[in-house]
Amino acid sequence: MTDEPISPISPDTRRYLEAALAACRRAGEIHREHFRSAALRVELKKDASPVTVADRGSEEAIRETLHRATPELGLLGEEFGQEGSERDRWIIDPIDATKNFVAGLPFFATLIGLELGGELVFGAVHAPVLGPGSGLFASQASGDSATLGETWWAARGEGAWGGTGTTIETCRQRRLRANQTSEIEKAFVAHGGLKLFQRHGLWPAFSDLVARALRTRGFGDWWGHILVAEGRCDAMIEARVALHDVAALKPILEEAGGVLLTRGGQPLTTGWVGGALSATRGLAEPLRELMGF
Repeated sequence: MTDEPISPISPDTRRYLEAALAACRRAGEIHREHFRSAALRVELKKDASPVTVADRGSEEAIRETLHRATPELGLLGEEFGQEGSERDRWIIDPIDATKNFVAGLPFFATLIGLELGGELVFGAVHAPVLGPGSGLFASQASGDSATLGETWWAARGEGAWGGTGTTIETCRQRRLRANQTSEIEKAFVAHGGLKLFQRHGLWPAFSDLVARALRTRGFGDWWGHILVAEGRCDAMIEARVALHDVAALKPILEEAGGVLLTRGGQPLTTGWVGGALSATRGLAEPLRELMGF
């Protein structure tokens, strides 16, 4: 548990958080049903990225849950696109790191961001097969899906939090704090897939970063950014991501005291695709200059 006083959650945030947690819970049940299943079929989308019945089924469940709880809000999902308002909407990635999911690796998660008035103000991340008691197969017999998995979330002005399960009480166990590292030579830097750095003109700069950084590890996708918010890494760099990959992460990183930058300073709007960098506040500018962001 966090060792500092916890202020009450505002009524609006409670409503959004309860909706997001309910959606994550339903998605997690679907993910655990198909995770490491010998019968899982994988298709390739137009961009050659994989998609499964778990991606599509969980997005349908998420959309239904969120729409029922907040009918006034629009929905933008990776698999089924835009519905309703494009200014006040949920932004959904049903499975971030589908390739990990397909490979039987537990480092995948549901990402749900909330945009109000064109600003990202809330984010929730739920990893259904991580966390105490979430055992990869034993979890099916637990009888209470609300206790399973690990969750991180943040609301603008109300801090960033982490914990287990998908209830307000359990997922507010600790407050997230990014590190204060400000020198590349002292930084622990996570990164996404190396081939994408080559494809998108970032390989020379990335090689310079590797030479200078204290330590580098390939904790790709959502996981690397959450490690920055947790204060376990100092920076995370991805060469190519989309809006649904980072919409939920931006509020979490910022409320934890970190920064999320896009390559070229491009705004996070519908159709955005590009490089993304999360870091401590002290590292953001040095890394932006070094990587050409």
